Amino acid sequence: MIPEALALGATAASGVISLGVFHPRVALFGPVVWHGRRDSKRVALSFDDGPHPQFTVQVAEALAKANAKATFFCVGQFVEAHPEVAKQLLAEGHELANHTFTHGMGAHLFVQAKLQADLERCQRTLATLVTEPPRLYRPAVGIRNPVVHRAAKALGLTVVTWADAARDGAFPFTERRAVELGQRARPGDILALHDGALHGGQVFRRESTVRHLPKLLAVLRDRGFEMSTVTQVL
Repeated sequence: MIPEALALGATAASGVISLGVFHPRVALFGPVVWHGRRDSKRVALSFDDGPHPQFTVQVAEALAKANAKATFFCVGQFVEAHPEVAKQLLAEGHELANHTFTHGMGAHLFVQAKLQADLERCQRTLATLVTEPPRLYRPAVGIRNPVVHRAAKALGLTVVTWADAARDGAFPFTERRAVELGQRARPGDILALHDGALHGGQVFRRESTVRHLPKLLAVLRDRGFEMSTVTQVL
């Protein structure tokens, strides 16, 4: 019985750790912000992996038509490549936040010095555009572990995940899923979508996001939500 019990215990522990690493609402390794105030009829829209010269611009156009604001979790190297897009987001009242400089998924997640240097580089890049350094950080793919939290704490960054997501990083965003995401939203929720197409490999998914984003915005508007930045809902 002892070996079986140990095996069950190891499986359970592995499951708990996996929740802490991947589940956006589990704060196993450190504090996580995934929603804001529940007493206000606001939701926070957030977009990852940009700025992109085509898709970020199209997302911003859809937001403008809906009188919506959002937080863009930017990859620093893309900000350097497309500073004019980032500047336009700021001019339109959106918020820029840290989504690492390289979106590294290897050693960056396990070596604090590497991740911290990457985050610092993104901070320096964003600091050339904003009056105050960003204080919000969304880890690549939302993955969290002790290294992620130590690096964030060292730089005074708040780790931000989400209450609900379009899952358009993995699947094309459809009209049905846009409606369902809008209908599930609760006051204070942080909703996660994507405006970037990392290394050009997600173009067809981002086209779907752009195509069906207006439907999500319409559902939220019809439900009486104000669509705001993450900072505005906290």
